[in-house]
Amino acid sequence: MLPTDGFDTVDVAPAIMSSNENNTQGARRDERNSRFLSRENIVKMTKTTIVLSALLLSIWAVVLNHSIEALDSTSEEDSSILVETEGREADVYCPEGGADIFLGTDFDGDGKLSAEEITSSTKVCHGQQGLSGPQGQSGFDGTNGHNGNSSLVNLTALSPGVPCQFGGIQIESGVDTNRNLYLDQEEIETTAHVCDGQLGDEGPEGQQGDDGSQGYSALIEQHQAPTSICPKGIVMEFGVDDGTDRATAGDGILHDDEVRESLRICSEQLYEGLVFDSNTGVTNGFSNECSNADADEIMLFTSNDGLNGCELWILQQNNVPSMLMDIHSNGDSVPGRELGIHSVVTERGPRFFFDADDGINGRELWVSDGTSIGTTMLGDMETGDAIDWTSKITTWMDGAVFTTHGSQGHRMWWTNGSVTTSIWQAPWFSSVVSSDLVNQSTSLSSFGQGLLQGDEHGLWFAAKDAQAGLEMVFLSTTGSLHIYDLQPFGDSSPSQGLSMDDGFVVAASDGTGRQLAKLDHDGGYQWLTSLTREGTTTPISVIAPAFGIQQLGDVLVFDAVHRGADATLFGYSIASGMLQELSMSILAPGHSNEVVSDGVTIWFDCVLSNTGMELCQTDGTVQGTKLTIDLLPGISSSQPRTMAYVDSVLYVLAQGLDDSGTNSGHALWAIEGNTPSLVLDVWTGIGNNSDAGTYGGLTVTSNHLLFIADNGQHGHELHQYLRPSIRDQWMVWD
Repeated sequence: MLPTDGFDTVDVAPAIMSSNENNTQGARRDERNSRFLSRENIVKMTKTTIVLSALLLSIWAVVLNHSIEALDSTSEEDSSILVETEGREADVYCPEGGADIFLGTDFDGDGKLSAEEITSSTKVCHGQQGLSGPQGQSGFDGTNGHNGNSSLVNLTALSPGVPCQFGGIQIESGVDTNRNLYLDQEEIETTAHVCDGQLGDEGPEGQQGDDGSQGYSALIEQHQAPTSICPKGIVMEFGVDDGTDRATAGDGILHDDEVRESLRICSEQLYEGLVFDSNTGVTNGFSNECSNADADEIMLFTSNDGLNGCELWILQQNNVPSMLMDIHSNGDSVPGRELGIHSVVTERGPRFFFDADDGINGRELWVSDGTSIGTTMLGDMETGDAIDWTSKITTWMDGAVFTTHGSQGHRMWWTNGSVTTSIWQAPWFSSVVSSDLVNQSTSLSSFGQGLLQGDEHGLWFAAKDAQAGLEMVFLSTTGSLHIYDLQPFGDSSPSQGLSMDDGFVVAASDGTGRQLAKLDHDGGYQWLTSLTREGTTTPISVIAPAFGIQQLGDVLVFDAVHRGADATLFGYSIASGMLQELSMSILAPGHSNEVVSDGVTIWFDCVLSNTGMELCQTDGTVQGTKLTIDLLPGISSSQPRTMAYVDSVLYVLAQGLDDSGTNSGHALWAIEGNTPSLVLDVWTGIGNNSDAGTYGGLTVTSNHLLFIADNGQHGHELHQYLRPSIRDQWMVWD
């Protein structure tokens, strides 16, 4: 039996006889002849039917074949067979993901396989990822490549003609192979032209409009570029003579308030570097004692020119230096030796307060408005020196409050540069209030000993009361006087302090150790901390020694010594009262420099066991208290000396590795986020250290950052770095 797909099976058993049997049975053939003839006829008819059917099927196949060929020829012209694949996410069919493959005919000819055109599909699954092979051995470091050459571009204006009919610009580019910072003729690799188009025809004239109101003249003025920024260039100012703000309208003069736009063009690179050589030659113009400075619209500083001693100098807005006054004609007046130079905005404009010795009256307080005539001594407060190392100064009530110390003891004064008077008789107090204050203050002495700070609510200072001892005192702007007896059995000896909206936080003694206390404006107080030495119940004795007390939102950040001999940082939450150590590994925060803050982050110098003395930061949390950057990788210290936060960038004078891997020595670095860049090194080269920041700090003016450094030729002198916000205002056509 032969099975056939799609059909029933049929048993076939044909009769096969030998010749002998055929002869033997011949006699019976005749009598059954009629029966055999009828079966043969049936068989013949069946065979005939099958043959005819086969012929008919053959004819039909031929016809159908021609039809299919015609259809195929039509489909090849009008339709295409398309195959599309789709990514397949991991599922029960493809645990590792894979792809679906669709096959069909593009009957509508849109180049896409729609759902109704798909005739078949299949899945292709990714195989399971194999195990990782063993890691190969690291290869050897290759040798360092050579520094590449810079690409340069020259731009040349073209007059009308060839190749630009209406003029244009020729652009030449190439590689500076000889490294002379100039694209020589033989270095030019490509030349292109950007041609100006032809001016269009003038359009039709519009209708006459209504007459407008009388306007003001537009003015244009051209000035020489400030040489402190651009050695050779111009500044063009555009404005309207309309009397904006304090200007006079219609006077034909373009006042500063009337300027609308300006164009600054420099034909040389903007200048950075040495401002001037005050003490000609390699001799230093600055020293530890003679390097004070402060800036407002102008900068006042101290310097020694080698002829007049340490005296008062001025740097105008154009960075033109000159000696403002030789206060001590026969020696050194050393301005700012005890109090520094302190700028204050008064009702009559900015004033600079500083101590100086004229050689006649001793060391007294002086004031300057930036002119020699306006630079005067405020008065001979004491026989001999009125200002010594115990004296303090702070800004308060549009002036300055300062203390003196002499034969009459410690006294406290207020001045605006024109009027100088006892603090108890300040001009805004009535005669009755002044009389009361004079009476209340008779029991006080040692004013400002350790702390003096003014704010919008009043004046906070330390003073010794005849009964309470050395305590905190608050004088409100209305004349109320409060004495805080923080240590009933002795002196609380206040030191570091921080003004807050609702009071004042101070580091002081509670009789057992030193902690932080919060003072209100009405004489009340509360102790905030109760820190003890690690592993003991002994209160700490050193709090806020260098970092001081800073505020970041709800958190007070301060330093304290509670283990070993080094201070660490702590954070105190004003809202919750929770106190926590912010870092155990960051030591001596703010030990060498004043801290810098943008209100969100505080930066400070620090010491870590694996990096040395570096730059750290904190946001008042444990996670945010960390090393900012290791400018000199490894145990070597970058020794940050002074910092300033300007134009959203932190600047620091420190040493670090430049792009070539060479120690820059102390130079000016800019840090954005955690990315440092060396922005000004006045004495470059291996082994050359400008010692920037050895004297003085970073002084910020409207245009520059100024610092003292040695460029190897002039000794320690004043240098300048142009602020990026000013640099962006200039077009440099070099």
